Amino acid sequence: MKIASFVAILATAAGIAQAAQVNVTGAHTTSATGNNQIGVNQAAQNSFSAGSGSNFVTGVVRFSNTFDGTSQVLELTLTNFTWSSNSATPVTLRIDMVQDYTVAGSAVSATGSHQLNGNAVFANSTQSATVVANSTHESTALPVLSYNSGVDGNSITKGQGATTSVAISGGVYTIAASYVFTLSANGAVASIVLPDSGVNNASLTLVPLPPAAWAGLGGLAFVGGASVARRRRLARA
Repeated sequence: MKIASFVAILATAAGIAQAAQVNVTGAHTTSATGNNQIGVNQAAQNSFSAGSGSNFVTGVVRFSNTFDGTSQVLELTLTNFTWSSNSATPVTLRIDMVQDYTVAGSAVSATGSHQLNGNAVFANSTQSATVVANSTHESTALPVLSYNSGVDGNSITKGQGATTSVAISGGVYTIAASYVFTLSANGAVASIVLPDSGVNNASLTLVPLPPAAWAGLGGLAFVGGASVARRRRLARA
């Protein structure tokens, strides 16, 4: 049996694949919370929505953990996202996401990156929008991505360029991302749409653990404990 398949079976048995922790604040308030990490070769998603009429937010958070035996790819994506407002005054919306991932073996190296792709939809030339995206992989902050419709136009296309080296240790990899959106709708409907973005990616090169290292669920329970401790440290930061 391949190591990846073996680890995936144990991860499923332990029930460690849970939803990302998502909090929406500002113009709307809602959340979707899961407290544990996503196992190897697993993927899932959570949706959220709030508001109605011309004032609403909706989106999907997707997360995946893919391992091919020597390399591992982790993704945390805010997608199918629309925020619409017709407020007469500027409004702000913030989305915070945190997800832990099981690392399949001993990491030799890791890199992280993130990007934004979407557009702003305006009813007239008096309207404007901004987006600021921050991302931290483990304790490494990635370059901040910023969009301003007054400078960039209606197209939201931002990437960090070269990937960032990430220091990694232990059996859990954490991605934390925040998005701060502002809309100045001036009483008419304006929207920010991210149909397949923002995306956080991590690429790990590994020396895979032998199957014996994953035998039994005790090891996974230890990893779960590390996840809880890491979340507590993040909450205190």
